[in-house]
Amino acid sequence: MIRSSSQCTIRVDVDDLFQYAMANPRPSGIQRVVYEILGVLEERAAVHPQQPRILFVRRGRSGEPFAEVSWSDITALFSTLTGMEQTSERRSNTRRTGQSLLRQPRFGENLRRTLISKFQSMPDDIGKPLLASGIAQIRAAHLLRQCFRPPHDRQAASKTESSSEVFSYKTTIFSKNTISSEQKDIFLILGAAWCDPLFSERLRHAREQYDMRPVLLVHDLIPSRRPEWCDPSLVRNFQHWLKTSLPHCSRLLAVSRATARDVEQYATEHGLELSPPVQVMPMGSGFSSMLTGSGTLPVGLPAAGSYVLFVSTLEVRKNHAFLLRVWRRLLNEGKEADIPTLVFAGRVGWLVRDLTQQLDNSDWLNGKIRLISDPTDEELKYLYQGSLFTIFPSLFEGWGLPVSESLMMGVPCLASHATSVPEAGGQFARYCDPENVTDAVEKIRELLADREQLSLWKNEIRTGFMPTSWEQSADMLLDTCLATSHEEARP
Repeated sequence: MIRSSSQCTIRVDVDDLFQYAMANPRPSGIQRVVYEILGVLEERAAVHPQQPRILFVRRGRSGEPFAEVSWSDITALFSTLTGMEQTSERRSNTRRTGQSLLRQPRFGENLRRTLISKFQSMPDDIGKPLLASGIAQIRAAHLLRQCFRPPHDRQAASKTESSSEVFSYKTTIFSKNTISSEQKDIFLILGAAWCDPLFSERLRHAREQYDMRPVLLVHDLIPSRRPEWCDPSLVRNFQHWLKTSLPHCSRLLAVSRATARDVEQYATEHGLELSPPVQVMPMGSGFSSMLTGSGTLPVGLPAAGSYVLFVSTLEVRKNHAFLLRVWRRLLNEGKEADIPTLVFAGRVGWLVRDLTQQLDNSDWLNGKIRLISDPTDEELKYLYQGSLFTIFPSLFEGWGLPVSESLMMGVPCLASHATSVPEAGGQFARYCDPENVTDAVEKIRELLADREQLSLWKNEIRTGFMPTSWEQSADMLLDTCLATSHEEARP
């Protein structure tokens, strides 16, 4: 076991950022949130009374659980994802590692992931034994590698591991809230860790081999709560990740009160004890990339003031089909010239083939609906600034990033009243029933008919809305991690 020093080290997992970038051209909300927190975490740690050490880590090339990654590698990766070049380093004391940002998975890695996914899709009486057998073989391979390490390395490992306390795999997720004289290091997981089918193995190594305490931020439980809105492979991977990873965590956090309630309900249903309860992290209100840019108007965007904006990945949960019905009703009951264009800005996701076929068949409502696919951050900035207002009719969210982002940009938002969305919009957004076309049509018609009231609403946002900073998010994470590092280990 590797013992922690008097200074707490917080290893922050960034592996999912690199895995995501291998398959997607633009970041989703989770990747954006993680990047914003990472960007201020070291600065906040430096002024924290306990001054914890921050390291960014991912799974290494040879399977080691914690290979260090530089901040400059992360910024370069994210710059590519957002379509914006970084003009300056956020930290002056970092350098490029010279390694490829997107490590290509080896043949063995791809085979392992394929087999695990296949085992998870099988009936439990077949798939579970196969999966358990496969994991046991991976553990055996790690042990064999340790046996064949150079003698001095093996002796050092033996010395540290001989004094290790082996944590049992129990159904009590959190340690009791008592203080220990020995400070432990922390493994902080902020992103989409479920993309790694063996993530629970990294958590086990963190606890047993490195004597660390995992702290996990949960964004939502949508694939578990509402699997009908998700790709089947995501549902399998996510449910497996929940079942195998949560019992290893020393503490859980959530991005909203609604998500915290979902986690607590899941724990109750699966016999997991939460002590202390799930804590809610204050979410930043928007993204730094929206506040900067070249100042040059991107080409091909609709004219300012001619459209209503919906920023979101096209997927069934986000409710784009609902807005198709709403806009058709507006066009049928009013003058076409008075109805603004509805702009969808985002990548095309899953379970929307019927929607896109309907849009194609109707010639996108004769051009009154438009898709701007995979917009850059520069394009998003100008789309927000030029919109009459934004709309966000999602059926289920972990938070509701486009709502708080719209308010940060000073743009009114008509949002769904479902799940956590009102937490993101507060008193400055207005709300509609995301399953009631008539309700949405009436509220949109009122906004379009009274532009003076719309202007007053916009002024109210710009003078009264107080954004939450990502520094506040980072401070809460640091306080929680450091409190966890002092807690007594579970019995």
